[in-house]
Amino acid sequence: MKVIEFTGGNERIGLLTRNGVTGTEKELVDSFVKYIPQSFRWQKGAVAIFHEPRMESGFPDLVIVQYLPKVFDQWVAARSSLKLIDMKILHYLSNVRGADASALIATLGIAAKPLLSSIERLLDAGLITRSKTMWKTEALNHIFGLRSIIAVEAKIKNWTDAFQQGQLDQWFASESYVLSPVERPSQSIIDRSRKTGVGVFLLNGAHVRRYLGARKCNIPSSYGSWMFNEWIGRYLHQ
Repeated sequence: MKVIEFTGGNERIGLLTRNGVTGTEKELVDSFVKYIPQSFRWQKGAVAIFHEPRMESGFPDLVIVQYLPKVFDQWVAARSSLKLIDMKILHYLSNVRGADASALIATLGIAAKPLLSSIERLLDAGLITRSKTMWKTEALNHIFGLRSIIAVEAKIKNWTDAFQQGQLDQWFASESYVLSPVERPSQSIIDRSRKTGVGVFLLNGAHVRRYLGARKCNIPSSYGSWMFNEWIGRYLHQ
């Protein structure tokens, strides 16, 4: 399986990261990366690994994305020029299955002029179409190539912070996990995992296991999901 790893930012695709973080948690993440193939056992597609990408919800330690390369084969160059506001509009249109200009202005709080500019960029990128007065996205399976987005937060001690960030990661991820080197979590940790839907991976020496599964969410769950989709597409066609 093909693997792309982003250990730092990439200005050409618009990816920003938190660089230079070191310590035991970073070492834990780097060790876990080696076990990703055996931890998830995907049968098809390819994988992109992002280290500490900048998201509105923070800097997740690791984001593992499974994607289908064929969805990006018909990539339109104009997609590489899309802005954050464009992805917000794209996700909204996908979520509500179409809207007119007045609905976009009222719901997203966008003025008419910047909305028109954004609509033009999305049209040039081949991501939306117009049907009478409604703007709609193209078929999702033609423009969104991600099958899963898995966020991982590594913690040595502070489980409370890990679960809080893990819950924030659910904003864009299909699954969110805490990664720890402990041998067996306490009952309170197990209860927290079940309550929040944030799973637990344990890494002890050369052994890694999914101790508690995460709640699975459909993607794209937000424009944050679209950001990973566009970063991968831009990288493949830069």
